Amino acid sequence: MLNKLMSEVKGRIGSLHIDLLLDKNEFFPGEKVTGSFIIKGGLFEQKLSRLECDLVTESAAAQSPAADAIMIFMSEHIPPNTSKRIPFSFQLPAQMEGSRYYFETKLCFGDGKKCVGQDAIHVTQPSFS
Repeated sequence: MLNKLMSEVKGRIGSLHIDLLLDKNEFFPGEKVTGSFIIKGGLFEQKLSRLECDLVTESAAAQSPAADAIMIFMSEHIPPNTSKRIPFSFQLPAQMEGSRYYFETKLCFGDGKKCVGQDAIHVTQPSFS
């Protein structure tokens, strides 16, 4: 009973957090995006199994992946109150037709739970004079 209660608390309070810090937020189609994933430990040690990041486009009709996903497999224990930086690099597609773009980052834990974050980017279409 106590183990179940502690598991519930670990999943809600003091859990890991993921941030995607980009070197800039405005890009042209085909440009390389760089930055870092920052994983911040919570109150308890947790086991990570993978990190996923998708570039998603949102139009008036629906959301859909705009490019291939980044997936990093890891088998790591993140100690409490620590942070880890993982370099990030992503090549934007040359043709980008959507109206709004964001990176959706998922941090997957060993027990199957996920932490999800979204970071919007602005894609500027080149102007031809």
